[in-house]
Amino acid sequence: SESEGGGIVKISREWKNTDVVELVLPMKVKVDNWYEDSAAIERGPLLYALKIGEKWDKVKDDRKFGERYGDWYYEVKPTSAWNYCLSENDLKLESIEEKFQVIKHTKNDKYPWNIENTPIEIRAKGKRMNEWKMYNGSAGPLPYSVQYQIQTEPEEEITLIPYGCTTLRITEFPITRK
Repeated sequence: SESEGGGIVKISREWKNTDVVELVLPMKVKVDNWYEDSAAIERGPLLYALKIGEKWDKVKDDRKFGERYGDWYYEVKPTSAWNYCLSENDLKLESIEEKFQVIKHTKNDKYPWNIENTPIEIRAKGKRMNEWKMYNGSAGPLPYSVQYQIQTEPEEEITLIPYGCTTLRITEFPITRK
């Protein structure tokens, strides 16, 4: 049974234990403006973050002051670029469907919510924003949007994955214009 939405659908039938009901909800990519007027990419109930390569190191906890919670901890550092901005033109309502490509993966993994097994991703174009740098081991302060793109960095394909699949996260992207 199909429905246009906005109402209640009643399915009258005799049910068996092996029956399956599949609910498909139409979802479109949407852009929301967040802190410093940055762009956050959403689709349905999910917020998306940049897919960033990760290097995990086991570090001995040798702090002399403050509380310790064990003899070691894991430190995660990026192995790929993270300081991307999105073009103002790509974020216009009439451009989103063309500029943000949704890709569904059919992997049937028992734990899909990690960077390797993400069930869905969005491919888009971004430009490196070289003036946005690491600060004290983290992404530095988010540049205010809209920035004028001064450098001539080439556009690159970037991959966005559900926020819950990431450890390192960039979810708010500065917006630039030429």
